[in-house]
Amino acid sequence: MKRISILASLLFIGPALALEPPRVDGEVPLAKLVGTWTIEGKEKSYRETCRWFHGRRHVVCETQSTKSDGSVSHGMSILAFVPGKGYVYTGIGSGGRYETYQGGTYEQGVLEYLDRTAEGTTRIRVGPFTDATRVPFRVHASKDGADWELVDEFVYVAAP
Repeated sequence: MKRISILASLLFIGPALALEPPRVDGEVPLAKLVGTWTIEGKEKSYRETCRWFHGRRHVVCETQSTKSDGSVSHGMSILAFVPGKGYVYTGIGSGGRYETYQGGTYEQGVLEYLDRTAEGTTRIRVGPFTDATRVPFRVHASKDGADWELVDEFVYVAAP
């Protein structure tokens, strides 16, 4: 009887396992963001927890931020690597924020996303991932092809 149940399990589970597409190298940098983070200097007011989504192909991050007036905002980010398109980021916020960046790259330990709009291009650089407890973020902007200008910079630190 035990052999029959094992055989039946393999018949049902086997095809499902075979349908899973192979892993791609592009998913490796996303693993470095999995964990609970805060922003250096905002340890008491900012917390973001990033986890693998089911299937370990996307990282989903949930954020809670307490503003200076005591109100709390929430956000969610989805980070993925899509073969043929590169890195994709989508973010939403409880205040109505919606943004998406497509076609990012990963080179020399730095994950980069670009957002092109009529107002200009924004480039977000995450990394280098040289320290498992600190991840620098740098946001640059360029309008009409002008030189990149650093508009924001902060460091994620592993939350206790």
